[in-house]
Amino acid sequence: MKIVKTSDYKEMSYEAYKTVAKVLEENKSAVINTTTGASYDGLFELMVEAINKGELNIEEAVIMNLDEYIADRDKPFTVYSYMNQKLYGLINQRPKVIELIDGSLEDSDSEIARYAKVLSRYPRDLQIVGLGVNGHLGANEPGASFDSRIFRADSHESTIQSTMLYHRLSRDEAPTQMITLGLADIMEARKILLVASGERKALAVKQTIEGPISEECPASLLRTHPDVTFVIDSAAASLLSE
Repeated sequence: MKIVKTSDYKEMSYEAYKTVAKVLEENKSAVINTTTGASYDGLFELMVEAINKGELNIEEAVIMNLDEYIADRDKPFTVYSYMNQKLYGLINQRPKVIELIDGSLEDSDSEIARYAKVLSRYPRDLQIVGLGVNGHLGANEPGASFDSRIFRADSHESTIQSTMLYHRLSRDEAPTQMITLGLADIMEARKILLVASGERKALAVKQTIEGPISEECPASLLRTHPDVTFVIDSAAASLLSE
């Protein structure tokens, strides 16, 4: 695991952007599977700017997503809404392929089966993941099997609270389930990018980097992958012993 420590969120976002840009520079047809949320707002802003300036070409790329809430697609908190508001609705070129999980369907099993085929069709060059305050990856909460494959997951309370905070939702409005790539799916990507920002993530960062590799901290599994870049700002790194 390559650990990149930065002074603040802005620098962290730029380091994350450099990783994405390098993958696309080396392979214009790269398959990138991304996550969403506060940790990556800055990355998407940099991507939009670079795409619209002609500095980043995504026309041959495949862009996919890690997970999606079980909810109507037009809800403001969905991954579908995020990607259209933060990326697709702001850029002057489109990827060759866009794949999003649909969490609004009554038959989630069929959607899971469909997306599993999508994952097989497009081997990922880069998997972008976020770190939960409890060490989760995607919706793989503590206790999720390292062998898990795309599935419908129940969110732990800390995850629900994070969603409420970011999207300014009441407890009744907040989603409680997601369709998510499993940990085994995540680990199949050639390269993985993880970022973490702020003191809220400091304990999870410490457990991920310095704790035991355990299903109680799903992100700790990333230490067994051959090519992971973990970008953290100074606040998120504050509890590290080294």
